[in-house]
Amino acid sequence: MRQFAGSSLLPLSKIRLFLRCSAMSDPMSWSALLRVVGGLALVLVVFFLVLRGLRRMQPGLSGAGAPFAVVATLALSPRERLLLIQVGEQQLLLGSSPQGLRCLHVLPQALDVRRTDTGAVFSDWLRRATARGEAQDRSP
Repeated sequence: MRQFAGSSLLPLSKIRLFLRCSAMSDPMSWSALLRVVGGLALVLVVFFLVLRGLRRMQPGLSGAGAPFAVVATLALSPRERLLLIQVGEQQLLLGSSPQGLRCLHVLPQALDVRRTDTGAVFSDWLRRATARGEAQDRSP
């Protein structure tokens, strides 16, 4: 009879072992959380340093010392545009399309293109359009 009652219960040594193991490997402990956050920070720092190194190795990606600059662009359609490129003292008019780039014209003298703030131009247009709408009578 004693064997029957003892076989239905877990031995006391297995219960103690389970309690000891669960106390040692608490997945929500501060040390485990600190290790995960530290590892993530280390991976992000390495990623940032690799990107910075790649940027310095490829001179085509930096715009500061580039021998050419895009002076102006004009979108003709969602996939086609005109580009005015300054190369040294010379300006080129390029056409960009899904098939590639094509030099359309080499300008004999450089154009003086003033950059406009498109946000200010749009805000002026919006102000005029709303003022014009208020002046009209919209009653049926």
